[in-house]
Amino acid sequence: MYQNYIFDLYGTLIDIHTDEYSKNFYKKYAKWLRKQGYFFEWKLFYRLYTSLEKQYRDNAMQEGRQIKPEICVDDVFRDVFEIKGYKVSDEEILHLCENFRRISLIYMCLFPDTITCLDGLKKAGKKIYLLSNAQRSFTWTELEQTGLVPYFDGILISSDEGCMKPDPEFYNICCERYGLDKSQSVMIGNELKSDMAGAKAAGIDGFYINRAPVFHKDAAPVYRYVSENGSLMEVLTQTGID
Repeated sequence: MYQNYIFDLYGTLIDIHTDEYSKNFYKKYAKWLRKQGYFFEWKLFYRLYTSLEKQYRDNAMQEGRQIKPEICVDDVFRDVFEIKGYKVSDEEILHLCENFRRISLIYMCLFPDTITCLDGLKKAGKKIYLLSNAQRSFTWTELEQTGLVPYFDGILISSDEGCMKPDPEFYNICCERYGLDKSQSVMIGNELKSDMAGAKAAGIDGFYINRAPVFHKDAAPVYRYVSENGSLMEVLTQTGID
């Protein structure tokens, strides 16, 4: 029925929990920074980072070029360090961002049926794409660590594109870049607003993976398919792949 399967990442293929806003996290990151030769009192780093991130997001919204704009957090890091007098290269910024994510990570693993589902789609000759609201400097290493990169025929990360789900433009970019027929494409994700409503607005069928403990049926769902128990294997069975 479908030739193209477009997946969300976090909460759909990868189970993850991070802590990027607690006092304890910023203390750990400031300690790590000192070992790298960057001296920040943790409260200062927290104040600079959170205020500048908000400023970037507010500015993007005010520009109004996208319905749901996305920023690149690398720019935030560059500003934070320059305010403190540090000139950092692109390579250094990537290192700082990757370790910000690493230190904030509480746990990360693939859902038990992720690989089996993707293998089933590949064996059936389907094309697989990733459409993720994420920061490349945070996410790419995790894609490599989990072994997911080779499964995808195309990867779109919101920080690269300047927009994010549920903006239909993010879906349109994917379809235009890879020549996808929307009638032959389905979006698989665990978020009703971000994944499902966005896909519907873009004219793409949605497959909702319910990761919540309880499934609440909607009288007028924004998706075509649903796995009430959060099983990725139902992506295969419900879309006609044996």
